[in-house]
Amino acid sequence: MSDSLRGFVVGLTVEAGLALILYYFYKRSKRAANEIQKADWYGLDRDLIKKLKELPDQTIPYGCIEGITASTRRLRSHYKDDIQGVIRNIALIEHKSKRTNGIWSDVQNVIRDVVDAVPFYLHKVQKDGSNDVRVHITEAKSAGFLLDDLTVTYDNYKSDQAGLIQRGMDRIFGEVIKGMHEYEKMLVLGTPLLGIGQLKLENDKIIMSPPENGSPIILTTQTKEEVVKHFSSQSNIIKIFLGITCVIGVGLATYIIKKWYTKWQSRKRIERMAQEAQNARMAARAAANNREPSNNSDSQECVICLTNPREVILLNCGHICVCIDCVQALPRPMKCPVCRQNVERFLNAYMA
Repeated sequence: MSDSLRGFVVGLTVEAGLALILYYFYKRSKRAANEIQKADWYGLDRDLIKKLKELPDQTIPYGCIEGITASTRRLRSHYKDDIQGVIRNIALIEHKSKRTNGIWSDVQNVIRDVVDAVPFYLHKVQKDGSNDVRVHITEAKSAGFLLDDLTVTYDNYKSDQAGLIQRGMDRIFGEVIKGMHEYEKMLVLGTPLLGIGQLKLENDKIIMSPPENGSPIILTTQTKEEVVKHFSSQSNIIKIFLGITCVIGVGLATYIIKKWYTKWQSRKRIERMAQEAQNARMAARAAANNREPSNNSDSQECVICLTNPREVILLNCGHICVCIDCVQALPRPMKCPVCRQNVERFLNAYMA
């Protein structure tokens, strides 16, 4: 296999691997959209407990609830004492410009990104305080959408105050610090959330956890329709890239098959011509045994091996100078040993 063809085979292998990865993510997004669309709504009331008790394993594989965030333990904002929540995300990001190959580009360096959480539950607030059914969340950090829907409680960007000399030195070394961005986001108490996941009754306590079938657990301030639309749009985008990848892969496969078929045809043609030349050689030698020796017999010998007779015509130069054995042994691309022109093909020559 030639180096160029080997490169195309490697490219086809990479395309196939990429297509499999894209197909996996496409199916996962498509399945998530369908699962969420089919998930039933359940109210936070005694009917939910009754429903769970009627099931053999007291489990709803995938269901939707909506409630208010609450907890017996609370996290307090580092910057505003009056704000309390159940999840707190504090991050410090360094913004700078970096020179790479003579081109300046903005980069971010995450210095600190910490997520703290306490156990919490969703419930429905009743006017009389009765019928308070709680759904406890066990793995909030792994829930989709939640960290993106946190409320920003602090956001501050501080520009770098380096002097003129320091900035000049930074530019010489190709890295200029622009400033520091610090923010805090929290899931504040009282935030209404949509929860989609597995519901299970354990010791008279309803727990929402990731489904056992691999479907995503979701906690978000968005509506169910918005979540379905998100996964549907995601699957459509992946589908487009998957289609492009498949088209490129089919093109590479077609090219490889064509090149292989062309080489196979060329090899078969050479083998056929070699067999014909061998037959012609045997016939010529049989005829030569019946003729008288000639004084100019040396002029008919192959210019390479100087043993066999000249048996092929090299095209396009037209020289008759080699035997069939030597023409097959010529290095590729073949060149005429007389004029050094490229040999596109050769024909059997029948010397009288």
